[in-house]
Amino acid sequence: MLAAAALLSACAGGDIVSRNALTNSELLGSKDGEMRASVPLNRSYRVVDVRVEVPETLTSSEDNGIKPRVDILWQEDPAGDRHAQVRELMTAALEEGVAATEGSRDVVLDVVMTRFHALTKRTRYSIGGEHEVWMYVAVRDAETGELLEPARRIGFDHRISAAQALENEAQGLNQRLEITALVKEMIRHELTRPRDFLQG
Repeated sequence: MLAAAALLSACAGGDIVSRNALTNSELLGSKDGEMRASVPLNRSYRVVDVRVEVPETLTSSEDNGIKPRVDILWQEDPAGDRHAQVRELMTAALEEGVAATEGSRDVVLDVVMTRFHALTKRTRYSIGGEHEVWMYVAVRDAETGELLEPARRIGFDHRISAAQALENEAQGLNQRLEITALVKEMIRHELTRPRDFLQG
């Protein structure tokens, strides 16, 4: 159920903040004179590290409304630093998703979040809504730091009905587990599909 929707990456999620993510992020900002070699179609990776940045410029809200107009909406953890909570959740989910990569080249994923929008309790148990998770991801050689794949935007908007949410909760599947499953499937797909879309 969760896996299929994650494959629809890079086709939605038009949040404004993403326009500035590349220029404002130290993690993804290009080094002076940095060049990228052509990516072989058969390149395979073994991810040895995942570095996740959740910019402080992303807005958040504790409003239990229908859909607060913010970049971060995460209220399943106790009240606290929502940026840090999203960073922890996304780091763990991405690490789980890449744990089985067994390619020939050790790489690091640099990730900058642009949107992390779960559901408020009011929405989750009444009309349902969408998990909206969007980010930029770049791939670097783990030893040299060489940029292998420049930052590109990936993510998903996954609709979940109130009925499905209640059914999931009855089975012990909260929003953290739902989003983690989607992120794991998304990153596995992104790293294992042929790299021909990067050519040119």
